[in-house]
Amino acid sequence: MTSANYTGFRAKHITSCKFGSVAWTSANFTSTTSALDTTFALNNPTPLADFIGVRNANNPVTSDAFAKEIKVSGGDRSAETEDLLGATSGTQNQEISTGPHSLLNVEMTLVYRNNVTYGIFNDTTKCCIVTMDNSESIGTGKVNFAFNNIFMTKVGDLSRDSGTGLMTQMVTFSCKGGTSTSVAVTEGAETYSKEYGGDYSEEVRTA
Repeated sequence: MTSANYTGFRAKHITSCKFGSVAWTSANFTSTTSALDTTFALNNPTPLADFIGVRNANNPVTSDAFAKEIKVSGGDRSAETEDLLGATSGTQNQEISTGPHSLLNVEMTLVYRNNVTYGIFNDTTKCCIVTMDNSESIGTGKVNFAFNNIFMTKVGDLSRDSGTGLMTQMVTFSCKGGTSTSVAVTEGAETYSKEYGGDYSEEVRTA
């Protein structure tokens, strides 16, 4: 197999971190003809917020907040052995039972400039996409991280960062975890490799 991406991704390569009110449909999420960021834009032509958005021309500037840190955790699965009838502990007469995947939990630290966007963090917020592009080439070096059917679990902790003096806020949301399925996506001249499971998907451009 030929490697498609040679350049590592850094935080500065995040080009957008958007929240939307219209979730991906099942067909959108598993599509082999449309990339996740394309269908997000079709479903949400005006996103609720883009935390890596560019400054506007207002004076004073009223650009949206910028994200400082993003952390994804969860998707864990429990497993335990169970003795069968007539078995004694430690023998081969056992089977392994597994539990469902846990929720994925996403924590995000926002850095505020002027618009406080409390209003978007409610039950109408349905999806989030983080897009990275390391500018390796037109055909490679782009990845999408999609979170679907999300629900906001915490919006608070608005505080001053003692090191930088910036006003920051911790926001958390969750979505369903699950096993991964691999598909190839071909959108025009671009191809992607997509892994999805539950309500989470990763999609990297390979050519």
